[in-house]
Amino acid sequence: MLGLTITFLLAFLVSSNRKQIKYKPIAIMLVLQLILSYFLLSKFIGFILIKGGSDVFGTLLNYAESGVNFVFGGIANKGEFPFFLSALLPIVFISILIGILQHLRILPFIIKGIGFLLSKVNGLGKLESYLISINIIT
Repeated sequence: MLGLTITFLLAFLVSSNRKQIKYKPIAIMLVLQLILSYFLLSKFIGFILIKGGSDVFGTLLNYAESGVNFVFGGIANKGEFPFFLSALLPIVFISILIGILQHLRILPFIIKGIGFLLSKVNGLGKLESYLISINIIT
């Protein structure tokens, strides 16, 4: 909560036209964030959702590790280049996966759905909500 407050304060301080700031969408999204945080952190269904997401990404990282061991077998097993092999190559793997989802037109469908929901919840325009959903996904 402190981080959000500081971010809002800094954005307000550097704003060139403070009179045109729309406070209602900010308040709506802040309340929605607090409700979602409460739901995900204190309810059992929230635990199941977080555990499910964690398992999906854990599986993807295991696939990435298997691919790195297959391609760079000897180097990966010796522990050489640990940052390159354990951090950068999984990022490349996830980026390629996102590219495949983009090519198969699955990702634009998800982005449009999230953008539509955001535009209905916070009252912002479709373009603004679409850009927010792109930033959430990628």
